[in-house]
Amino acid sequence: MSNAAMGQHEHLDAVKEMWEVLVDEEDHDDLQQHVLRWVDNACKQQINAGNYDATVALSDLFDRFHRTFVLGENEPETGENIDITYVFPAQLTTKTASQLLFQHVIDKLVERDVLLYVYDKQRVRSRVAEVTRYFALLRQRFADQSGFEHAPSLTKMVKMDIQSREKPKWGDQGIDLGDKIREILQRASTGEPASEFGSVGRTDWREATNDALTLIYRLCKRRGMTGLAAFQGRSLDELYRRAVTERNEERAHVITASTGGGKTEAFLFPILAYSLTANHDNIRVGGVDAVLAYPRKDLCDNQFERIVEYLYEIEQIIAADDELPYDSLPITVALQHGSASQSEISCPVDGCDGGMPTDDMVCDKDPAHKADFARSDKGATADIIVVTPDTLHRRLMDHRGYDQFWKHASPPKFVVLDEVHVYTNQYGMHVANVMRRFQAAMREVDPDQQPNLVASSATISNAEQFTEAIFGAPSAREITPRGKNEDIPWKETSKEFRKESEIEEIGWEYLIFIKATDPREVQVPQGEAKYKPRREWGPEDFEETNVTNLSSMIQVAFTMYHTILKQESDEGQLKNKILGFVDSIDSVKRLGDYIQDAESGRGVEGQELFTLRTPDAFLRDEDEPGTNPDCPKHQFRSNAASHERAVCEPLPPNKNLNPCPVYEAGECWWTMTDELDLEPMDVYLHKSGRTETPDGTRVEDDNWDLMVTTSALEVGFDHPGIIGTFQYRAPMNIPGFVQRKGRGGRDPDDQPISVVVLGSRPEDAFYFHHENLLSDPDERYLEINLDEENRFVRTEHLVSAIFDYLNVTDNETADEIYRRLDIEELDEKFTHEQDEIANWLRKAFPMMPEEQITAVIDEIGDYINLTQAPLTPASVGGGDIQEFWEAARFPRGTRQADLEESLDDLKFKRRLFQEIAAGNLDLENTSNK
Repeated sequence: MSNAAMGQHEHLDAVKEMWEVLVDEEDHDDLQQHVLRWVDNACKQQINAGNYDATVALSDLFDRFHRTFVLGENEPETGENIDITYVFPAQLTTKTASQLLFQHVIDKLVERDVLLYVYDKQRVRSRVAEVTRYFALLRQRFADQSGFEHAPSLTKMVKMDIQSREKPKWGDQGIDLGDKIREILQRASTGEPASEFGSVGRTDWREATNDALTLIYRLCKRRGMTGLAAFQGRSLDELYRRAVTERNEERAHVITASTGGGKTEAFLFPILAYSLTANHDNIRVGGVDAVLAYPRKDLCDNQFERIVEYLYEIEQIIAADDELPYDSLPITVALQHGSASQSEISCPVDGCDGGMPTDDMVCDKDPAHKADFARSDKGATADIIVVTPDTLHRRLMDHRGYDQFWKHASPPKFVVLDEVHVYTNQYGMHVANVMRRFQAAMREVDPDQQPNLVASSATISNAEQFTEAIFGAPSAREITPRGKNEDIPWKETSKEFRKESEIEEIGWEYLIFIKATDPREVQVPQGEAKYKPRREWGPEDFEETNVTNLSSMIQVAFTMYHTILKQESDEGQLKNKILGFVDSIDSVKRLGDYIQDAESGRGVEGQELFTLRTPDAFLRDEDEPGTNPDCPKHQFRSNAASHERAVCEPLPPNKNLNPCPVYEAGECWWTMTDELDLEPMDVYLHKSGRTETPDGTRVEDDNWDLMVTTSALEVGFDHPGIIGTFQYRAPMNIPGFVQRKGRGGRDPDDQPISVVVLGSRPEDAFYFHHENLLSDPDERYLEINLDEENRFVRTEHLVSAIFDYLNVTDNETADEIYRRLDIEELDEKFTHEQDEIANWLRKAFPMMPEEQITAVIDEIGDYINLTQAPLTPASVGGGDIQEFWEAARFPRGTRQADLEESLDDLKFKRRLFQEIAAGNLDLENTSNK
């Protein structure tokens, strides 16, 4: 063996040895991520300067690599000081070891498909930068006859941004749950039991709290969650102790953390612990323990599924341990919204991939899998109720709400508003009033009980102020992970502080902003007309096509799917799904239809549009026909080495050595080589709580690759397979957009891509030139404003609150009024209880002016008088006098024909009544005649 060969062999052994040490020390991933981030940042700067062929020289990369990891210079972005010389073997010089390790890192990144060599293998480009290049050069292709040269361009400009992803520290870097529980029990033991536990002895109360928290610990241990994030521990301490002990102060809480940062567990674990305490064999409080309100039905379903999963695991723990003080699971949960019984959740049994329809909570794969503790019928009560604010508004006034909330001695202890940033504008005003009404009813049932009012959000900067406004609370406290510049006490009760962040960076996300070309009509030459001057074209030589903003979005959508990196997680979860957002239901249907057409080849000569860009030169065999009509495959195959199909197989064509006009024009998607890249995608639509295919077929499966939706899935849709999102046109608001891009990359190891296609409207241009407002908004743009005292909205709720009063204080009469339209009963109540009603309104809305309360009560009185007016006076041939409210009542089982006849009669009487009211009919003279 020659000396050169021996040296090469030694180098290979040295690289293997160094890499194994890095793997053992878990430093190999950090090393790769640092180098990839350098490449991404360099490409970003070039792209944003207008150079879409962004590259980075390996010599420049190595220089930074050597200075950072060998010479010990601090990282500019992070300030970290990283040393890898501990892995260098003694037989190699520092420079040689550094070069060998650097090359190995580059090769690993290329092997992972996140980096690609370009030109002469002395430069590299990140895969995301390559995909961005395709977006920048995108053209509207409908068929292969016109050629790409004459296809209209769809992109005016492109920008790229990269933002760090952060999450709270948990697991090994979190807090020990066992220690936190011992601390909570010790601190709780010094307090007095909450009012609902008043008749329970202190020994039984302490035993119940201990058993409840022990069960929560075992739940977390079973799920590998004993290392909670510090803010989750603070939330468990604050919310649970506040729930089980007597407190005098009125204070709401708001939990904030990054998307996917564990906010749900921060309020759900205290709720589960309280419910286990309240339903302990020694206590048995009874009634609803918690009301969890979510802004949308889909989110209700999603969170209901999560709660069912937790309760199922608690049930299994109880069943396996006879020493626990629970014979069976003591907690129930109910789903309450308009279509609750038509939903479906995943079966909570580990290893089962079945679905569980919410109407019976029985698995469709194995009937032995049941969740008897969960229900969804409208009248169902439970310890935990998952509901929308709209449904809660109705429950305040109807008999179902009375049965659920008010007939028990103890009202709900927890009221939670998750994703509170959604409650803006008029919707937020309504929810704020519903919260005030609900609290008024709770105080009526038990004036001594202090409820836990909890809000939660990932995208709100004025969290405490907004929480006070929406709950009407005198104060609010934010529970959130502490940053690196905050003082952190060594213990919750300690006065000594340290500087240590509770947040860690877990990678980064990509944002690509595409400014679409302006809408226009374009004449595209066909056949031989491509070689003629435009003035010589006849009517048959060209096709006229419209280029719109939607055209750009369609082609961007399938470009994105077929070119971004698709991976499989260590757990086997495929990361290959894209979630697209538009801001109108009509656009969902149109965009979904067009994308599906492009993928299926309908109307495009039977060819899927993405196949017009396949790198045929090295994807197809010699005798296999290609799908890219412009690919000069024979030219690139003739010069290929023996181990290559084509010169362009190992790296994209070199524009100086082996130029390819197709690749240079962006019509060869070189990264589209994976099997999934080359398959048409399945497009689903989601709107108004319904998932369907573009042809309107309802679906419940998970077999989609791209789903187009509205704000319905903006929050709470946590699919682990989503690796990319897109937004069509300027988003309605910045917090909403932050939530949307947060749907991608739920795994900490993911590096999701968000694409924003901006059109020709002024707001689109604004966001393109101020893209940082979307990618990295400062706190000013994440403030949520609320006009909670809006008098027009409040007036509506003053009326509703009157029916709340009736429902809580006299349910049977209220039911006759609310469901049977019994105006006589309402008149009776108003006559004898007007002062009590006025006091109820004052307590529910303490900021409401007295004159407005009086005006509403007077209006209701006038309404009652009007409904009791005779609909058809006897003096004009009406026979027996019939009051208006009686005419409007129909008994159950009335036939359609009878309804129509009655409706015609009512219409006649209404006209007659209008004539009387207008003074056009003289009743006295008519009577005399």
